[in-house]
Amino acid sequence: MAAAQTAQQNRPLGRSGTPGRLRAQLPEDSPYFTGRLAELAQLRDEVGRPALGSQPEDGADRSSRVLLVAGRPGSGRTALAVRFARSVAEDYPDGCFFVRMSTPDGAPVCAGDAARLLLGALGEPRGALGPDGPADDEADCATLREVLAQRQVLLVLDDVQQADQVRALLPQGPGCLVVAVSSGPLTGLADARPCVIGGLDLAAATAVLVGLAGDTRIVCDPVAARTLAEALACHPTALGLAGGWLRARPRASVTDVLRLLSAPAAAVPVVAPRVELEKQPGAADPGPEPLRRAFELVHAGLPANAARLLRLLTLAPDGVVDPRTASALLGCPVDAAAVHLATLAEQQLLRAATAPGDDPGPHRYRLPGCLRPALLALLAADRASETELARARLLERLTRLLTACCQLLAPPAGPLRGPAAEPLPGPLRFHGQAEAWTWLDTELPVLRAAVRTAQADGALDGVAMRLVTALVRAMPLWAGSAAPVAADLYALHTTVLELALRGGFPRQQAAALVNLGDLHAAAGQHVRALERYRSALGPARAVDDQTAVGRILEAVAGAHRASGDLVRAADWYGRALALRRKRGERQDELRLLGRLAATHTAQGRLGDALRDYRAAAALHRKLGDEVSAVGAVLGAARVQELAGSTEQALRTQREALAAARQCAEPAAALRLQVQVLQRMAEVLERAGDPGGARVQRAQAAALEAGPEAGPGAEPAAGPVAGAVPGPSDEVDTGDEPGMSRS
Repeated sequence: MAAAQTAQQNRPLGRSGTPGRLRAQLPEDSPYFTGRLAELAQLRDEVGRPALGSQPEDGADRSSRVLLVAGRPGSGRTALAVRFARSVAEDYPDGCFFVRMSTPDGAPVCAGDAARLLLGALGEPRGALGPDGPADDEADCATLREVLAQRQVLLVLDDVQQADQVRALLPQGPGCLVVAVSSGPLTGLADARPCVIGGLDLAAATAVLVGLAGDTRIVCDPVAARTLAEALACHPTALGLAGGWLRARPRASVTDVLRLLSAPAAAVPVVAPRVELEKQPGAADPGPEPLRRAFELVHAGLPANAARLLRLLTLAPDGVVDPRTASALLGCPVDAAAVHLATLAEQQLLRAATAPGDDPGPHRYRLPGCLRPALLALLAADRASETELARARLLERLTRLLTACCQLLAPPAGPLRGPAAEPLPGPLRFHGQAEAWTWLDTELPVLRAAVRTAQADGALDGVAMRLVTALVRAMPLWAGSAAPVAADLYALHTTVLELALRGGFPRQQAAALVNLGDLHAAAGQHVRALERYRSALGPARAVDDQTAVGRILEAVAGAHRASGDLVRAADWYGRALALRRKRGERQDELRLLGRLAATHTAQGRLGDALRDYRAAAALHRKLGDEVSAVGAVLGAARVQELAGSTEQALRTQREALAAARQCAEPAAALRLQVQVLQRMAEVLERAGDPGGARVQRAQAAALEAGPEAGPGAEPAAGPVAGAVPGPSDEVDTGDEPGMSRS
């Protein structure tokens, strides 16, 4: 797609400057990570153990090493895996990658989705389009294993739910290392002994408090600090929450924290239910009580708006939020949302969602998964109408941001730019293309997750349709063309189709079916494309959308022509031509005359083809386009030559030469004359008259040189694009029509 390629050429260089490259970098190290020396040593020792042998289930050689970090959510298991990965990253020169293997609501991510993410991050083709849509998960996983077998890569798979999620991705070469993070042992993985983590030791627990609250209050009262660590069972997240509470209150002491934690229920309101997490076999943990108590302490002290925002963050797609989207959730100014987010992050209720080397931009945060159950229970107590309104505001905000991003990045006249939209308020605007590219790179997973959320919600189909439409324009822009993201576009158009069927929107249903057909046609699956096009006719006719009907008729003809059924192709082109003539759509009529002429020529119906070319030439002249009229006349000459009438072909070409000389623009007239003379030379050469061919070429060369040409003369300009067909070309203009109106 030319518009997408043009936009990519203007893309600033840097980490986010690779078109279509998905992001899967290791996250930033936790700034308060401490301790875990024994666990880190155990993981290093595990790397040196013999590699995996064959898997008894399938006999495949699984020689890549698998390390397993097991612990409950909030135990610091991900921070440990990331710290270890960074410590051995130099041994894996082809890259270190991080993939979350569960959604924010705890559902497992299928191995195919993880494989496509990793293939995209590695710059490899992903998600090829099959006859029934995107390729199956097994094929993508196999492709990833083949790619990784030749590389030295470290993979961190966070929050793995099932052994199959890891086994499907395991590279078969010895050069890769996989670090899986889960709640317990993954019994389906052979020879993967878990490194089970629980609470911190007392020294590390005290260091966490010092890092957050400062050393003065901790050093001045070491007994209280030790008592606090023991009261929270040295639970890393609970300690972080307590330290964050102290950090936000410089005048409070450790004793104050202990007093509030030990206060009876009446003194400290219970603002959240117990954080009940299932105990996994073999997983050591201090239980949910410390985390619940620490969360209640921090949540009870939050300002009302900050507490409300924290609950609403459970609605954030992909669990990630920035000031722009937080302001939509809360319905407040962006600056106020930024302050609330900073307040929550300071008290360790949010974590930074950035990776090393990320371009500067608005701070992005991620809600810790261990706090999500309690927050969902709190949100359920809010008014449902207010929660639904917050979700609608968020989707509308994402849609407006994505639309503004496309308008800033796409060429001014390109189709990817979309219709003109109302400018964003100042705090929401992108300050240049670099910021827009960065936003699109980082927010793409969020936008995809938002589409899935809106589709599942069922009550926000209107805004969901607008978001998908904007994302359909953004994906080719981001990737540089539509081909690398064909599977993603297929999924988006399928979503539009489902929304249209659910909401009873025949016009959008027809558009989605045609767009799906176009993707099949681009993949060479013309039979499947034909099925989609034929299915679109009914909805388009139901709303009397004659423009859509004309496009569909032409698309059906193109699918028949591409599959070799020229008889049906000519029939459908004829139907489309009749409709365009009836509606007075002259440019579309010209395009169809060219395609019908090419189809008749391929059929051997040369008389019909000659009639089509003559009709096209006459219509071009009527519209004042002499250049294109010459092209149509030359097409007629080619048909006459194919019919064996060389003399008639030469007479027709002389007619074209005379028309070229009458062209109003001197430069265009010169170029046309040169091309017509060259075509006449080719006809004479094929007719066995090399002398006549030399004469025509000499005349063409003389015209190109010009009367004042010398040794240093500039060459004549190139041919007029699309004006004149070659000696064996079919006269055709443009690609098969799609609708692209989802």
